[in-house]
Amino acid sequence: MPEKIVVGTRGSKLALAQTEKVIAHLKAEGYEVEIRIIKTPGDIMKDRPLHEFKGMGAFVRVIDEALVDGDIDIAVHSYKDVPSKINGVIAAVLERESPCDAFVTREGLTIDELESYSVVGTSSLRRRAQIKRYRPDLKIENLRGNVDTRLRKLREKQYDAILLAEAGLIRLGLNEKVRYQSLNPEIFVPSANQGIIAVETRKGEEDLVSFMNHKRTAVEAEVERAVLKELGVGCAVPVGIYAKFDGKIRLYCEVLSHDGSRAVRVEETLSPKTAIEEAIIIARELKKECGGMLVG
Repeated sequence: MPEKIVVGTRGSKLALAQTEKVIAHLKAEGYEVEIRIIKTPGDIMKDRPLHEFKGMGAFVRVIDEALVDGDIDIAVHSYKDVPSKINGVIAAVLERESPCDAFVTREGLTIDELESYSVVGTSSLRRRAQIKRYRPDLKIENLRGNVDTRLRKLREKQYDAILLAEAGLIRLGLNEKVRYQSLNPEIFVPSANQGIIAVETRKGEEDLVSFMNHKRTAVEAEVERAVLKELGVGCAVPVGIYAKFDGKIRLYCEVLSHDGSRAVRVEETLSPKTAIEEAIIIARELKKECGGMLVG
């Protein structure tokens, strides 16, 4: 067991806030910790929509390689950014914060109150499709950048509303400072693993961080990723997957057309004992119903 653990992370305020949560667990166990900031393609090429990045996740690949090369001992990720195939292994997840999307306007308006033809900023194809389905009269434009940048562009009136992950606002301490509407995840089904912080280690070194694994969150994450893997899609297809574990597991899945005009949706209750197997079967049936909608 190393005396000092080198933690790899992106350098944004949000990434560092997430990493500090992991570091708090490590320090409580008596570890000395060093943070190593790693720039990723997703951080550098901010003018491109995320669905245009090919291969391993835009925010993960370089950090994953640093882990394999031994430059870092563990990596901290937003789990929703982590692709199904990585070189290491996700050895722990922290307790999930909100899975919801936050709808933010300057005046604190709800999505129902926003005027027709207002401009909504998001880089997510899923959020774009869900908004177009719910409010086809709104105009959607691409929006990249960290949370501060997106909020600044909203204040500068480049957009009338923007969409963010509520968990990000909470982790940055902005949930009490920014007026927003938390969108119902049963209607605006979030991305798989939204609101979950994942800790990656090299294979065989899972014990380094397994003590901080949150079991209920881990079940939700595994169910969501089982569906995502079976569907075989990335961020180029508008897909929402959300599992809520409260005694039993309630699973919400939907695949949308890019303009939100079509959607195939499933809501099922799963048994915790067989949740993964059931989720895979549901995903297979969903895949059959979707047909060409799953082609990005």
